Amino acid sequence: MKLIHFLYKNEEHIGILNNDNIKILDVKDFYELINKYNISDLKKLDLEIKDTIKRSDILPLAFINHSKYNLICAGMNYYSHKDECVNLGLDKKERNASVYFTKKGTNIITSGDILNRHEDITKECDYEGELGVILYKDLYKASKCDIFKSIFGYVIINDVSARDLQRYHTQYFLAKSLDTYTIMSEVLLLNDFNDYQVFNIKTYINNELRQDDNTSNMIYSIEEMLEELSMGMTLECGTILSTGTPSGVGMGQIPKSFLNSGDLITIEIDKIGKLKNICK
Repeated sequence: MKLIHFLYKNEEHIGILNNDNIKILDVKDFYELINKYNISDLKKLDLEIKDTIKRSDILPLAFINHSKYNLICAGMNYYSHKDECVNLGLDKKERNASVYFTKKGTNIITSGDILNRHEDITKECDYEGELGVILYKDLYKASKCDIFKSIFGYVIINDVSARDLQRYHTQYFLAKSLDTYTIMSEVLLLNDFNDYQVFNIKTYINNELRQDDNTSNMIYSIEEMLEELSMGMTLECGTILSTGTPSGVGMGQIPKSFLNSGDLITIEIDKIGKLKNICK
């Protein structure tokens, strides 16, 4: 089952998405949704609600457009991207630990919104197609069973990054937190299956395929990351984990190929959909 966050007749809604038809729920955002319904409730509502609106009649919003927390992000978490970073001198071949950082979770944009590259302060705006995981239960010292049951669903994330700012500041927060640098799909795939899924991830720049991988090639799985993160800190309901990007980012191209004004970024994750943005 898919859910979608949107504006309809100038009002904010969450709805159930079936193909291009939407069944409107009586909640406006993720936080109201989880306070009112569980996953079983949503399945029942999908059967009970008959009235629908067309997807073409709505204005999409990021599934969580104003998070209560920073996003937690995994760095260099695909074997292909790790190799890419080793070749660029950005990682060690023998690294034996996961890499985490955060980026701002406020004012998250979505499909159809403009990505402002901020060319006045960076010349190296880069894309990173990623799978995002959203929690709807607190996690602390979580077991495998707890972890899977805590996942509300999955979204597409573009972890936009200013590579020159990363190098200059020798850390990631500023370089990844500029306005419009956090992009999330309006659609969430509900976690109503029995085990972790494998997702194919593709990123296109102006219809040229740049990234093509799947989540089975992550170095640290979703389960491993959430277990490690929750060992010493509580991951609250609404936490967003962005699970890392495969190889094929702009800084890894030969020659390097950063985003330019007018570029179209399309990130596609099977079972969820597409996230599309134009750069300025």
